[in-house]
Amino acid sequence: MLKNVFLAAAASVILAGGMTAAAPVPADAKPRCDARADAMYPHNKNARKAYKKGCKSDHRAWKKRNDKGIWIVL
Repeated sequence: MLKNVFLAAAASVILAGGMTAAAPVPADAKPRCDARADAMYPHNKNARKAYKKGCKSDHRAWKKRNDKGIWIVL
């Protein structure tokens, strides 16, 4: 009985791990503006350029609003 429980638990862990590794990454999860633009608009250069421009300006505004100049070094 205990052996069947452990076997079922191991099988579920293996299946869950395989499902999470195969999941595609959404475009918003990319780290940089140009990588997100390439993922969102792979065949449209003008749309990529417009997205990058807006993304960079949004990032600059956010940084200006939230950057307090405090560095925490551990």
